[in-house]
Amino acid sequence: MKKKNRIIFILLTAVFMMVSGCGNKGDKDNSDTFQELSEEDLAPDFTAETVDGKTIVLAEQKGKVVLLNFWATWCGPCVGEMPAFEKLYSEYGEKIVILAVDCAEDKDTVKQFVSDNGYTFPVAYDTEGSISAKYPTSGIPYTLIIGKDGKVKETYLGADDADAQYMEYKKAIDAVLGE
Repeated sequence: MKKKNRIIFILLTAVFMMVSGCGNKGDKDNSDTFQELSEEDLAPDFTAETVDGKTIVLAEQKGKVVLLNFWATWCGPCVGEMPAFEKLYSEYGEKIVILAVDCAEDKDTVKQFVSDNGYTFPVAYDTEGSISAKYPTSGIPYTLIIGKDGKVKETYLGADDADAQYMEYKKAIDAVLGE
């Protein structure tokens, strides 16, 4: 039964994302269907396994700025902005936490994607969709900047190219680091 529920979740997510076009850049209009997080909401805690075999617990990142991204390998805008995360990870290092959470794809697909592209920033699995369920949204990519206090400071739905996203995220990260 668990496997059947997972398959249904994945199919429904895929259909919804195809209809929503993975989210549109600048679309901050939240429909009544979803209760997206707002600024100053406490970011829901979760534990995730990363592609490199580590475990990350969001609550343990308190005191650090976190860039949390929800994405999938089949989502063009998601894939297009990934180089921005690599550049931010290279630039900020341990000063911030970057975590890209894949939305309900199998581990082999995600691991192969990360390997093929040479990404070194942390990428987590959410094969069951349990993490994504804590962060409801009307599309992906969905990115949150979480402050040192564990509260959401900025949210982004959709993405432009990697260079534009790098500049946008950098500006937000610098502002939150300065708080």
